[in-house]
Amino acid sequence: MAYSSHSNVPAPGFGTLGRFLLAPLRLIDGFFQSVVAANRFAHEVETLSMASDERLAAKGLKRDTLVADLAARSDLFRAA
Repeated sequence: MAYSSHSNVPAPGFGTLGRFLLAPLRLIDGFFQSVVAANRFAHEVETLSMASDERLAAKGLKRDTLVADLAARSDLFRAA
């Protein structure tokens, strides 16, 4: 029998009230995860903007559409 740590069964005594009380913490966590993802994206844009045109071309990117191309490839801007 296989064991899975990803269970949808709540711990005893930790039902709807527990999820309600933890909702603000989940929102804060989501906010900080978004900030981290945005910082990674900005760093990637900054790093590639300093790259040569040949290096960008090797990655299939153009300098004038760099941000739009990276945004299209990123999970950060995809609808959930």
